Amino acid sequence: MKQVHTVSADIYDNDPEVEELVDFIISKELIRIGDPMNLCRLYKEIVGKDWFMALLDVKDYIKTKDQMLNDYEDEMSWSKKALVNIAKAGFFSSDRTIAEYNKDIWHL
Repeated sequence: MKQVHTVSADIYDNDPEVEELVDFIISKELIRIGDPMNLCRLYKEIVGKDWFMALLDVKDYIKTKDQMLNDYEDEMSWSKKALVNIAKAGFFSSDRTIAEYNKDIWHL
């Protein structure tokens, strides 16, 4: 398996859209309104390390965001999707989750 930084560097070097997106992090426009030190550090982390392999999924993130924006334009459809999402979400409780892990996985 390739090391993470090599995979990310390959994606950055071989995909102009990804390169443009990542380079925007250190663009004059963003540096002017953001913290230059943090933006430069973020850029170096993504291009040099990318421990979370974000560049592997960045095209899917963009596609999903674009779909979400299109869906949002149809107010009725968006409202229906939001309501279904809320209805199916259930609830999250760390206590409940730990109890379920204990029962189903850890058997303590």
